[in-house]
Amino acid sequence: NCKMPIVKAKSEENIIAANLLVDNGKLASSIHCLYYSCFQLSKYVLAHYEGFSYDIQDRETKSVDSHFYISSHISDKLSQKNRFYGIDYNTYHSTLKMLRKRADYSNEEITERDVARAKDNAEKLNKLLTEKYGIL
Repeated sequence: NCKMPIVKAKSEENIIAANLLVDNGKLASSIHCLYYSCFQLSKYVLAHYEGFSYDIQDRETKSVDSHFYISSHISDKLSQKNRFYGIDYNTYHSTLKMLRKRADYSNEEITERDVARAKDNAEKLNKLLTEKYGIL
């Protein structure tokens, strides 16, 4: 079966959606998509490379924040490879999370600079995961 795993496909779809949204002036929504692209790729890595199946992830996040669970597990696993990978992941993730919260919940306008920052951090986070896990 050479079909791309669903969660990885969703991650890639969110990058495409973010670009379409930016092209159509929907800046806040684009940040939401960029954040979720990274969240989905992180879930994919845990499931396919670190032995945390989607069922395990679902079960273990019933009573805890799933976003914290996913990001902290990925950060720990990357730090085991090289502590700087974990630090980089946390930097990119926390910037994206802050921008997503502003985009989704605040009464502030989202600027093109905010989007550029979100895009930069999303690209770096996804590249970090792709390179360190050898994802094709």
